Amino acid sequence: MNERPPEPGIHPTAVVGDPPEHRDRPYNFTGFYPLIAASARINAFVTVDAGMNRPTRIGARSFLMTKSHVGHDASVGADCEIAPLVSIGGECEIGDNVRIGQGAVLKPRVKVGTGAQIGAGAVVTTDVPAGQVWVGNPARYLREREP
Repeated sequence: MNERPPEPGIHPTAVVGDPPEHRDRPYNFTGFYPLIAASARINAFVTVDAGMNRPTRIGARSFLMTKSHVGHDASVGADCEIAPLVSIGGECEIGDNVRIGQGAVLKPRVKVGTGAQIGAGAVVTTDVPAGQVWVGNPARYLREREP
């Protein structure tokens, strides 16, 4: 059975570029509007915050599923899959070809290396090296990701 890949675009219920929830944000904040690749797909009820120090970025062919959140100044690489209910904290850096499972939480300023995978429900508090699979609360190394 051939499945059609998701079509690029931003769902009308997604909220892109709203001010970040940050205690240092001034009341009349304008910030940096997010930079989203034309081939990215942003599904229903996704939120992508504006940046405070730089634009929040979503890479080419990345897929943000329903009710996921990308915090201010974060960067999501190309070809990433962000499952429903994932919360990516402010200033996180997600490499290319990363998969993040449903309900995972990434604390602010965490870096996830290229090709890494985060399990469903994981709470990531430290950097995840490239090509590794991390699971649990708090998230910990499980194994190397299969190609």
